[in-house]
Amino acid sequence: MDNARELACEILMEVLDQGGHSHQVLRKTLNRHPEMERRDRRFVTHLVQGTIEYQMLLDEKLNQVSKTPVTKMKPLIRELLRLSTYQLLFLDNIPASAVCNEAVKIAEQRKFQGLKSYVNGVLRNISRDLSLPEGGLPLRYSTPEWLVRRWQNQWGEIVTERILQANMERKPLTIRVHTSKASTEQVLESLRREDVAARPLLRALGGYAIRGFDQIQTQESFRKGWIQVQDISSMLAVLAAAPASGSRVLDVCAAPGGKSMHLADLLAGSGSVTACDLTEEKADLIRENRDRCGFENLQVEVQDARSFRPEWEASMDLVLADLPCSGLGTISHKPEIKYRITEEAIHSLAALQREILSVVWRYVKPGGKLLFSTCTIDPEENQRNYQWLLANFPLEPVSLAEVLPVEYQTDTARQGWVQLLQGQHPCDGFFISAVRRR
Repeated sequence: MDNARELACEILMEVLDQGGHSHQVLRKTLNRHPEMERRDRRFVTHLVQGTIEYQMLLDEKLNQVSKTPVTKMKPLIRELLRLSTYQLLFLDNIPASAVCNEAVKIAEQRKFQGLKSYVNGVLRNISRDLSLPEGGLPLRYSTPEWLVRRWQNQWGEIVTERILQANMERKPLTIRVHTSKASTEQVLESLRREDVAARPLLRALGGYAIRGFDQIQTQESFRKGWIQVQDISSMLAVLAAAPASGSRVLDVCAAPGGKSMHLADLLAGSGSVTACDLTEEKADLIRENRDRCGFENLQVEVQDARSFRPEWEASMDLVLADLPCSGLGTISHKPEIKYRITEEAIHSLAALQREILSVVWRYVKPGGKLLFSTCTIDPEENQRNYQWLLANFPLEPVSLAEVLPVEYQTDTARQGWVQLLQGQHPCDGFFISAVRRR
């Protein structure tokens, strides 16, 4: 357990002080320690996610008892105090003495002997007063005030609090079965043999929420390419795309390839899927998944979606554009997003989306479809760009009411778009829209 706390501290420094992405840093770091017991791996993950989720509240508590402001602390001491304060305030099953003693031990091991007394004093003070700092929604849910106000203006106060609550909830890992590669029965039997519990999602999604596993990449069904880790919202985007058998499909921002493989799976060996992304590194992620799953009708290319490819003009039955966005619908499993995003970044991302859309609609053949989606809940990136698309190009809305499960529809589905909100719908926040080329 001692090593788990130290590892969590290292991960927090890489995420909060060096700009890493928590889900990527966690996966990379834990993969470097295959010897760790499952219990400790879960503890590390819990510490990292919880500390980042409550960072604003933890910093407020620390600033109340520390003469040195959080912003002036040395990175290791700052993250050590944050994760220790998280344990004191939120983890009832860990004695305060253990939290304080282990933090002092880590400080000493990391050559901060001179700050041992300081670390011990701060944490002992907090352990004597475990009350949470008082404040409004921003502090209670550790979300910047400008972002809370923006959501309140867009969605109202009641829906905003539901969004904030959902952002703090842990969601189970979801997988989708590649039915062209294995039967559902084969996959479930494989998971049962490995003591992995699987709860079915809606039948239309063809997936399961799973628990009881250690590393997904060690599971037989994953190694054999029978399953793919995929969020419900991403499954819905492909359902909305509804590729017909034999379709020629282009996925323009595809890494790591989950939706591309879903499309290839639905085509069941017919047609073709071309999956593109900006760098060779991202393309390799798609290839790695493609090769594991054995989809021969899936090709991978490095391509900047802003650059026009003349040979693709008016040649695709379906273009999937799941575009770069602020990611505000995925905060529950990427909590650092809420601290990093700015209004200026949202404006820039919305402009980047228009730049890409102005290129990729040209690849759609007359009568073909363009599916535009994002994993954000901001109307500037979503509804406004959908309306801009319709206003500027020879495109018309395609109803989503016939292809999406009713549980994931809104009253705009027949108008060609839905905005799913975390806390309102049983999935991440996600925008899905479809248009047809006239």
